[in-house]
Parts: sequence; structure tokens; C-alpha cells
Amino acid sequence: MRQHSHLTYTRLLILFHFAFYSSLTISNSLFDRVHHVYPGLLGEMYGWSLGAAHVNLPHTLAESFMISNTDISDGEGWQLIDQLEDDEVCEYSTMKQLEDKLPYTLHYCQNYWLGKWFIGKYRLNSDFLSCDTSLLMEPPSNLATLYDYYIQPGGKPYGKKVKVRPSVAKRDAFMICQLIKRFNDAATWHKQQACEKGTGNYEKSWIFHHHLDPDNNEGGEKTAKW
Repeated sequence: MRQHSHLTYTRLLILFHFAFYSSLTISNSLFDRVHHVYPGLLGEMYGWSLGAAHVNLPHTLAESFMISNTDISDGEGWQLIDQLEDDEVCEYSTMKQLEDKLPYTLHYCQNYWLGKWFIGKYRLNSDFLSCDTSLLMEPPSNLATLYDYYIQPGGKPYGKKVKVRPSVAKRDAFMICQLIKRFNDAATWHKQQACEKGTGNYEKSWIFHHHLDPDNNEGGEKTAKW
């Protein structure tokens, strides 16, 4: 019985790989034509969809694998984050223990802000990995409960407080804490490999505003170096 089950599983796996490869091959041949009609960012996804439909490759929709947009009501795995306690949202050291209960992918294409804490890839300095550049300042563990508003680094007027719902604040806090710590981990590893001994700057002090005090807006907007 077990041998029969193993053979059935093997055959299904072979069929899946064949269908996946066929879909990928066809999608690849369609990308240029799709891009000609639809030159937007999602063109490759439409190409994949056409290729999968052509070979009748079925898909199962799962909404818990990825999180990205903190203000969305469904379609992403935010319920898994909403279930965390407030003091767990920014806890990095225990995430390994919780990983089977959390989304697998942080789709990092948004800006995340709470108070003056912020992370956004388009405002990260291009010299972030340089040996003499400091790491990012890491938020306090209770970030999710500190603010009910955010201040955009490029807000107009700069310093304006924008109200945010508690549920969204918790999600933004999660993304800010987890992404900043992962950026620092990556930069630390890079500097340990690339920088001469004693030259790497591991001080966690860089922020996206001139000040974290929400009532101190001296210096105006802080722009990124590209």
C-alpha cells in the first residue's frame, strides 16, 4: 500500500514538473508580446497567467503566504500578524519559534511608518552597505503601542501627523521592526566579509528623519543619497 502511494506521488510530481516547465516555457515566449501591449509592472504576471492557461495548469489560491499592504482588508496574510500580542510584534529573537505561524514572505514594495519611525526602500541611501555608514536605528519593542499617527519623511507639509487605525499601526510596526532588523543583519554580514578589520561601522544610529521627536521638525525633509 505504501509503495503504491509512493508511486502515485512520484507520478503526480513528475506531471506537475512537466506542466510547470511547459507553462514557464510558453510564458517566457509571451513576455515580450505581453509587455508590448501592457508595459506596466505586472506584465510578467499576465504572461505567466496566459502560459498557465495555455497548458491547463491549475492554481490553488492561498492568502496566508505573503504580506505587503498594511491597509488591505483581505487577500494577504495579515490575520496571522493581527493575532500576535503587542509585545511580540517587534520581537525579532523569537520569530524563529513562530515562523510556522507567520507569513513566509514580506513583500517589500510599500512604505511603512509609525510616529517618525519609517522604512522604505526608495529612501534608503545608496551607500548603506559602505563600511563607514552606520546601520539603521532599531525601534523599541513596544512601537506598536506608542503612536496612533505617522509623519512622512517627504510629507507636505513636512511634520504633518496623519492618523492611523490601531490595527494598521500594529501591522506597520511589525514591518518596520522586522525589515529594519533584517536590513541590519544583511549589512552586518556584508561588512564582516568586505570591510577591513576595524573599519566597519556597526553603530545602529541612522534614521530617516533629522529627529525622532514628532514635535521637532527642524531641518525639514531628509532626502536620500543616490
